[in-house]
Amino acid sequence: MAKTGPRFSDIGDRLRTYRIASGRSVDDLAARLGVSRAAVYRYEKGEVVKIETVQKLANLLQVPMTALLGIDIEFVSDGIVFFERIRQIEARALSSVIVFGPIAYMLTSDEYDEVLREALTETFPDVSTGVQRRLDDLLTSLRGRKETFRARRMGLVSISSVPEIERFLATGLVARRNPSARLVHARRSHAVREVRHIAQMLRSPQMGVQIGVLTEGLPVSGFQIIREMDRSRVVNSPFRVVDIPNVRYGVASIIDMEHVVQMHEDIANRLWTSALTDVPAAQLLEDLADRAEADIARVDRGTGRD
Repeated sequence: MAKTGPRFSDIGDRLRTYRIASGRSVDDLAARLGVSRAAVYRYEKGEVVKIETVQKLANLLQVPMTALLGIDIEFVSDGIVFFERIRQIEARALSSVIVFGPIAYMLTSDEYDEVLREALTETFPDVSTGVQRRLDDLLTSLRGRKETFRARRMGLVSISSVPEIERFLATGLVARRNPSARLVHARRSHAVREVRHIAQMLRSPQMGVQIGVLTEGLPVSGFQIIREMDRSRVVNSPFRVVDIPNVRYGVASIIDMEHVVQMHEDIANRLWTSALTDVPAAQLLEDLADRAEADIARVDRGTGRD
């Protein structure tokens, strides 16, 4: 996990991007700065040498100076470290918005943790003592997140989508290639129970918890907004502890930049206005669970399972 440092070529690239996004021309920016057009072009090539110039550019483009410098971003390339970092941040948080499917981890049942441990084990070719220890650490971090949520120290808004829930019901938590029919049956049956668990939460809302279900898919990359007393952060991560578990490969980012947070807030607000909530959402999830249960029974009959 590391903090980025400013690279001048990247500053130039970001400057050009923000200038174009603001609708300003090179001539306009040059006039406002009191420099030549050639100077602005040099800036956009990464030849900004004074921090005072970066500050002036940020003020004119109405973005934080840190946005031009590219700092205030944490990168994490280890899934187990990532989930511990999120636990640390959430422990201080007032609320969280999770735009991610099929289910927000904090809303899952205790049974989910047992099945998740089995599924994560399947992602490692060799389950050594070291791997087991790392999975223990991961589950400790994840359960700590649930404890924070259940103690009502943090409000939660969860937005998921029907396509992702349907995929979860079709496979369950399975990371192994070519799983046996018995394993698929067990994992799909568990998925049905989890979806019914969420439906019950929708029918009996808990204080501080809001659940929305979109009939269309979510953005390709989900995200989380974590609001603290003095700041908010946006989390983007390839690491998953839901339908397709992955804690081994990828790079997550934790962004502490106000304008980036606001962009994600705007997306979350738009998605929320389109989401089903309360009883209509519960009925939809129950219908999906009923259909999945019928399909499991059909498959069982076809394979001769009792």
